[in-house]
Amino acid sequence: MKQKMKKALLVLCMAVCFLALSGCSAGSGNPEPIPPDVSNTMISGAEEYLREFAAFDETTLQSKLEDAQWQKNTVMETALTAWQSSMTELGGLVSIDTGNAVVTRLDKHSYEVTMEAQFEKRPLTFTLTAEEQLVGNGIASTTMLAPTDLLFVPYFTTGEKLAKAGMNTLMGMGTVFLVLIFISLIIGSFKNINKWEASMAAKKQAAVPAPAPVPAPAPAAVAAIKPEPADMLAPSEPVWDIPLPGEEENAADDTELVAVITAAIAAATRVPVEGLVVRSIRRRPGSKWKNA
Repeated sequence: MKQKMKKALLVLCMAVCFLALSGCSAGSGNPEPIPPDVSNTMISGAEEYLREFAAFDETTLQSKLEDAQWQKNTVMETALTAWQSSMTELGGLVSIDTGNAVVTRLDKHSYEVTMEAQFEKRPLTFTLTAEEQLVGNGIASTTMLAPTDLLFVPYFTTGEKLAKAGMNTLMGMGTVFLVLIFISLIIGSFKNINKWEASMAAKKQAAVPAPAPVPAPAPAAVAAIKPEPADMLAPSEPVWDIPLPGEEENAADDTELVAVITAAIAAATRVPVEGLVVRSIRRRPGSKWKNA
């Protein structure tokens, strides 16, 4: 148990020593002071940029933005786009507080300046970042500061921030609910689609012409062709007992012969073929039909 406690205290002491050494090393490195001419150039450059942007109207701003896009100057394009989205919320420029501007060194050749400006509607915090660049060659080269970033941060009250957040929430939720309502309406209209399909099918069936009616046969013909059982025949109805020819003839010849005999009887008695009922056909002894 004592050994574990010793190990824990040793680890804690090493961590404290490490933090103390890192703090000392950070405090011992004194940052390089910013030359006064660089500081003045950063402040004056930031003020000039801010006044130039504040003087833009919508037409001029759009023209400058198109020029920056054509020149592929991404720094100015980003700055002009940010100013375009903020200019309506700021109004006209009232004053620029250059006395309280703060210039800091980012690295050996980069600087940043932050200043406050008052507009008609609200304050603005403007930040300009620039880096040193050599212009020219050899002995005639000079150093100039080129902007790398321009940042505009309008000041909004807590109430304005809450109002914007509420509007964004309402718009998002309203959009979701509208989409859900639209989907529910589509699903609810499916039953109307079925009704529409049924009505279209009924219209197509109504458009098809009905078949021509078949004329009903005369009553006498109906009575003549109506099948009746053998035991219900009237006594006065002629019944013919037709003897068949020789049995050596086949069934097909018998059928033809029966048709011929039936037609002959109908012609002799002047009774329609439909009025004749043949009950049976058998051979009668001494018949001369075979010789006919």
